[in-house]
Amino acid sequence: MKLIHEIIELLSSDTTSLNNALLKTKVLLYKLGEKDLIAWVNSELNGYDSVDNLPIYRVLGVSVMGNVSNLVYRYPNHPLPLAHLDKKLRQCLETTYLTQSVAVLESYARDESDLQVTIPPELYPSLSKGLSGGYHVENAWGKHSAGAILQAITEIRSRLLDFVLELSERIPEELTENEMKEKSKEIGTSELFRNAVFGDNATIVVGNSNIQNIRNTIAKNDFEALAAELRKYHVKEEEITSLREALDADYGAPEHNEENFGKNVLNWISAMLAKATNAAWNINLGIASNLLTEALKAYYGWFSA
Repeated sequence: MKLIHEIIELLSSDTTSLNNALLKTKVLLYKLGEKDLIAWVNSELNGYDSVDNLPIYRVLGVSVMGNVSNLVYRYPNHPLPLAHLDKKLRQCLETTYLTQSVAVLESYARDESDLQVTIPPELYPSLSKGLSGGYHVENAWGKHSAGAILQAITEIRSRLLDFVLELSERIPEELTENEMKEKSKEIGTSELFRNAVFGDNATIVVGNSNIQNIRNTIAKNDFEALAAELRKYHVKEEEITSLREALDADYGAPEHNEENFGKNVLNWISAMLAKATNAAWNINLGIASNLLTEALKAYYGWFSA
């Protein structure tokens, strides 16, 4: 198929913009009748509106640097200790999320030398507590490793290329539009896409249909339905049991009046997200957060429709 070969040529060259390949991929997915998959392409083209569904290749680790001084000495561009900080704050400072469009990332990748993650001055006193000898933080910033943004772009290019190469082997050269859609369903294009773009065996949310399915599947206060939904995403039985205990412990919690989770459920969610972070739970961190939140909201009946 000519369009597939054009995309392969664009992705195979590091001198062409990734934007062009994504635009042609969008056209291809429409022709194949795979409109649900276009959400990812649109997000890469336009940027992600939140970090909830951000792919893991767009999550970067950063080192926290700063200028520090006391009454005698001053050290510029000094690594700052973070071990004394609250775990959540430390994780926030050590992580940056690339929500920008591919076009913006490509412009950043041309010169990453001056890219910094801003750290608000309100945190300088807390950061200073990790220093000895009367030193204090004058200013601070986050800095990711050299080439990190270029690597993210390369990941997008490589994953998309894996998909279209796989597709090129299974889609005949000349098909009518209806035949293309039939062939796409036959070969499982949706599964090919998810495995190539997000990784084998990954549980990935593409588009919003899964959220509506969660809302339709889990009835208010129906724990068995909630448990069944979580099992689909490989949540273990002991973790489901722990969730039941957390829900029981939070029964009647005042936070529920404002449709907020109680402290025990929040602790359970935090523990699950930690497992997603260290790969003990095989799911993307942003997807895990969205999944757990939506499932529990459905359980509590916090949706108007």
